[in-house]
Amino acid sequence: MSGSVLDKAANHSVARTLAAVVGAPLVAGAVGAALVAFPPEAGGVSFALGFHVMVPLWVVLACVLPLLKNGRVAWGVCLAPLVLLAAALAWRSAG
Repeated sequence: MSGSVLDKAANHSVARTLAAVVGAPLVAGAVGAALVAFPPEAGGVSFALGFHVMVPLWVVLACVLPLLKNGRVAWGVCLAPLVLLAAALAWRSAG
């Protein structure tokens, strides 16, 4: 089998792989940080909530992102919530 046949069979995209390896932990960390920052509960409860949501979200994103249509879509899935959560966390810390 030639290399082009193997590439087509695997449908491999470096951008999707990088989104899964780099983008998934960033999004999961931002979601976890938002869950720690925004609830009015005590620190331990909100930390536990943030951590217990962050880890499964990281795993789900790392599994789903390589399966998306292309790298642009995968990075869009990563960057859209990341930008919104980063802006919300910056607004929260500023005010």
